Amino acid sequence: MNRNTKEIPFGKVVIMVAMVALLLVISSFAVLLYNNERNAKKTGEVLQGQMSGVLEKNQAAEETLLASLKEEYIIRARTVAYMIDNHPETEYSVDELSKIADLMSIDEIHLFDEEGTIYAGTVPKYYGLSFDAGDQIGYFKPMLADKSLSMCQDVVPNTAEKKEMMYAITWDSAGKKMVQVGIEPVRLLKELENNEISNVVNSMPVYENLDIYVADADTGEILGATSQQIGIELKDIGIDCDNGRENEIYHIRSRVNGQKSICSVLKNDQYVICIVQSLAGIRKDSKIPIAMIILCLVIASVALLIAIKKLLFFRREQMEQLIVLTSMSEIYYSMHLLDLEKNTITAYSERNQVQEIVAKNGDKDAAETVKEIMHATMSDLYLEQGLAFTDLTTLAERLKDKKIIFMDLLGKNVGWIRMSFISIDRAPDGRVQRVICTTQIIDQEKRKEEMLIRESTTDKLTHCYNRRAYENELMHYADAPPEDDFVFVAMDVNGLKVVNDTWGHAAGDELLAGAAECMQRCFGPFGRIYRLGGDEFAAVILANPDKLKEIKADFEKTIHSWSGEMISALSIACGYVTKRECPDLTVREMANVADERMYQAKEQHYRECKTPRSNS
Repeated sequence: MNRNTKEIPFGKVVIMVAMVALLLVISSFAVLLYNNERNAKKTGEVLQGQMSGVLEKNQAAEETLLASLKEEYIIRARTVAYMIDNHPETEYSVDELSKIADLMSIDEIHLFDEEGTIYAGTVPKYYGLSFDAGDQIGYFKPMLADKSLSMCQDVVPNTAEKKEMMYAITWDSAGKKMVQVGIEPVRLLKELENNEISNVVNSMPVYENLDIYVADADTGEILGATSQQIGIELKDIGIDCDNGRENEIYHIRSRVNGQKSICSVLKNDQYVICIVQSLAGIRKDSKIPIAMIILCLVIASVALLIAIKKLLFFRREQMEQLIVLTSMSEIYYSMHLLDLEKNTITAYSERNQVQEIVAKNGDKDAAETVKEIMHATMSDLYLEQGLAFTDLTTLAERLKDKKIIFMDLLGKNVGWIRMSFISIDRAPDGRVQRVICTTQIIDQEKRKEEMLIRESTTDKLTHCYNRRAYENELMHYADAPPEDDFVFVAMDVNGLKVVNDTWGHAAGDELLAGAAECMQRCFGPFGRIYRLGGDEFAAVILANPDKLKEIKADFEKTIHSWSGEMISALSIACGYVTKRECPDLTVREMANVADERMYQAKEQHYRECKTPRSNS
């Protein structure tokens, strides 16, 4: 600074401000009407921005909801395909497919062959329809050319009933059939109803002498208005907007509904938005006393200076980003902004321990804060994975070519969570500078997934593991040799055919369930029991010779003491093989030996009972 430059004394500043204030007071009467009309135009522009933002936000909300529903429905289609693959008996059964539909909250299930024709499903009247049956079903034709595709359609009326539906389709694991699910998107339809232009406009706050009109850009028909004038054209109420430029706000004077008004108009490719303010209302307060004008000027000046000072520290883009992030935070369990360059953390949404830790650490670096949060909230089983995933020193490199990364982790108090890092700002060289960290509670989804897996490996009647689980067990032992105490037990329920033929299948089911109950009681504490099909069972247990002797005796005693409501006695043929007696055999070979011994025991049973084998 030049040393000869003199600072203006504060007194002179005060005098200058006073002179300016005096000039403003003198000129206020002359320019009051002009200012009022100018302010009205500015008000119109502000409301235009708000209205445009609301319409864009509504459209974005609909698109976001639609995208999430599409992803969800494709997952449901894949789950149904998985269930049908593992239960092939359901493929041609309308009742069984309907049960699956009820379980998955689905309205319709359709199975297509490789040519794109419906051959099975929950709605028999659709059988025979193909992708050539109409535009709605023809949307899925690309599935025929690419079996890696999974597709979901927007809300459309179905071909037969014109009912608003969403359809998702995927190929099964073998690529032999396509599985399509149809769901009525009640939540989306309700959202679309709530977001109708008339409802949106009615929800906008307005004051006296001001009305908002939203009309169709092509026809000029009013779609929504605070004055409830819907269904007529803008020109019918006195607004002519044919000469305006698109995507620019302009102002016209017009007699709207018989009153002289200022109209702020914005026209885009979809809508015409008109903010109408009555000139009579604008001029209503033009006779404000000069003393009140002076007071308002002082207050406004101070407030304006304070506001300007604060606004200089923030860019407009940052403020808009803050609004978006704050609104997004409501859908997450927690949400934080991480500045990797400054190593800082900013909370948008947080709960309980996380909130306490962030508040306690204050300006402490973000990396240490995140580590402390993980130690406080993660289950010990997933702590190491969680610490590696949230390591901020490596996060920028991991996000180098990605927009988002996520991991499912198990929390101490809230169950399963999905943690995501989303890059929102990068340096010119592409290095990530700022990210959003979000967590979502997915415990319910995980439990459903575990339930589906459990159901796919469990026999419904006996609650034993099924054939699929048995084959997985043998595959496991193909890679990992069994322990020295390994024992394979092959079992077959004697007399099941006689029971079924004499007393019916309900009695046969009771016999099988009783046999499984005895097996679970005696073998369950030492291993797993499998139902291989019909009356065949197997057990894989760990027991030394002495313990095995006790288990055998206990099993025989349990069998002899069993009695059901329809069947009074139970007999099971068993074949035991231990690793100690057959150290060189694989588990599958041991299973064959156990089967031979079981059949020998079965023949012995029939000889003792003097019952022909074929009749039992």
